[in-house]
Amino acid sequence: MDILLKQQTVLVVRALYFCMEKKWSELERDFSLSTAQQHILFLLATQKNELCPTQISQLGCWHISTVTRLLKPLLEKGFIKISVNEEKRRYKRVSITAKGTETLNKIMDAVKDLEQFPFNLSGLTEEEMNTFFEYGQKIIGLNKGDQFIKLLMDARVENYNYA
Repeated sequence: MDILLKQQTVLVVRALYFCMEKKWSELERDFSLSTAQQHILFLLATQKNELCPTQISQLGCWHISTVTRLLKPLLEKGFIKISVNEEKRRYKRVSITAKGTETLNKIMDAVKDLEQFPFNLSGLTEEEMNTFFEYGQKIIGLNKGDQFIKLLMDARVENYNYA
């Protein structure tokens, strides 16, 4: 593949990410939670409300040390609970609390009301969006595998009204 095409692809993906991050960070101010912390709540809520830190690391695409750093404020605010396996102390499980679920639902309600979240998509047809989505899945599949894609596609917050 042409190096210039690779460069342009990286620049487009990076610019899209930062457009999304800008909109998402507006929620950070409203809820006093970083975008990464919001994402952890989402991951927990879409994965039967409990994951180990390694699973959070894999799904969130973070280093495990980043996950450890992100969990501390969520724990202090009462949004998550961390339980330790009594037989194997280094094995931990992270679960979302009722307070965390309530906050996540408020964040999702706020997102639902934002016309241009994660960014302005009004210039695209549904067919163009589906094509973009297909290409994105293909790239993610090549880099993260089919199991990762399945987790992304099946991600639904239980008992949340998506309508």
